[in-house]
Amino acid sequence: MSFRRLSRIVEELSHSVEQGATILVEGKKDEEALKQLLFEELENIPSSKALKEPVIDVRIIKVSGSGLKLFEIAEKAVESSSKIIILTDFDRKGEILAKKLSEDIQSLGSHPDLNIRKKIMNISKKYIKDIESLPKHIKRLKFEDYPYGSNQ
Repeated sequence: MSFRRLSRIVEELSHSVEQGATILVEGKKDEEALKQLLFEELENIPSSKALKEPVIDVRIIKVSGSGLKLFEIAEKAVESSSKIIILTDFDRKGEILAKKLSEDIQSLGSHPDLNIRKKIMNISKKYIKDIESLPKHIKRLKFEDYPYGSNQ
């Protein structure tokens, strides 16, 4: 289990956000965790203005609690960006949501990105089951790899 591997995935996600990607998550806690991760990632980029300005326009759409049907959420995502990243949880419900959202988005002529979710899941599934746990998990891994601190 490597902090560096997971950090590279977060960098990839951050780059996608900078390019205008929309991210689909299950709920509010997932959204907050993702914003925390992205803000921390952008703070570490020397050329970033993240220290002076709020995080770049992070487009996150929550699936649960929106009052919308999954197809309506897919429509909203397709309207908001040409790049859509699905980051549902790693449990059975998250798997079903990812599959259904992916199908709906494809039926609207777009191609959702499930690769980042798969990469995070492959590295972290034994340790966490949801996106909201990701920041704490990354901090734990960082401490394991760099117990005496690091400029990472």
